[in-house]
Amino acid sequence: MKKCFALTVLMAFFGVCMASLAQQAPNEPSAQSFRYRFAPNSQSKYRVNAQMTGTLPLFGGLPVEKVTLDMTLVLKVRQVRADGSAELNIDVEAFKAEMDGQLLPLPLDRLRASVRDLVYVVSPQGEVLERKGGSLMPFTIPIPGVEASQLPLLLLQLVFPKDVLLPEREWSYVRQMSAVPGEQPAQFTARWARDEVVNNLSASVFHQTMRWSRSFKADIFDLPTTDESLIVKQITQQIVGESQVLFSRLEGQLLKSVLKAQYEQQTRLLNQPEPASSPAPARLTATVQVTREDLLAREAQTQQN
Repeated sequence: MKKCFALTVLMAFFGVCMASLAQQAPNEPSAQSFRYRFAPNSQSKYRVNAQMTGTLPLFGGLPVEKVTLDMTLVLKVRQVRADGSAELNIDVEAFKAEMDGQLLPLPLDRLRASVRDLVYVVSPQGEVLERKGGSLMPFTIPIPGVEASQLPLLLLQLVFPKDVLLPEREWSYVRQMSAVPGEQPAQFTARWARDEVVNNLSASVFHQTMRWSRSFKADIFDLPTTDESLIVKQITQQIVGESQVLFSRLEGQLLKSVLKAQYEQQTRLLNQPEPASSPAPARLTATVQVTREDLLAREAQTQQN
């Protein structure tokens, strides 16, 4: 009897110890579902800054030391469909470009007009289901990783899988980065790294890599063309990049992203005699930062304090 009692006490003590250890053990990260959340007639404002050095592919490759782009983009939700997908518009509220410290007189009104009728239909996972409207950009300054006519993609940095994710799990997807028919999509690999708090906002941090190769015919301004009466060029571009993306799972929105990319463009003239030597490749190294405007205000307040 005494042995049975002692065994019972020992088992109870062991159970209490195991329960205590279980309470002290850190919680395992749980699987989460990531979605963009679209509300009808809502809008989000973002600041975009791109710092690029190298050879800018304008007019066959104009050598420059530094190009800086500053934009304010407004993503507008026109309509949310029954399946959760949304019709999105974008507006360019402000735009400034500098080349080697000199302001470029680029037409903001024409830029805004070229995207005014652009409509994207996007799934809750961030997949572009349909693109319609929009016209040619009035100029072409490449942002490595994003075709100029695809500005909304700057604010929809990730395409999430439909199933749930665990931290450190990688997934891959492809995305059409250009409106030019028949072009190869870009290849992406993404990974949910961790969760953290940024200026009192909860954020999920993702690491992403991308690779995109494209080839098309263009006129002297590097705009896609089929008009053989112009000076037509065959342009080949390769872009590789890595980015860190902060996403609000609660709000279903991008908070911030920083992309570091390398861009190379090679050009060959098609409809006139080949020059003595082919144009030198145009190369850019770029850092592109996209930040939701209210997060910028929080960051400024933190610095003041």
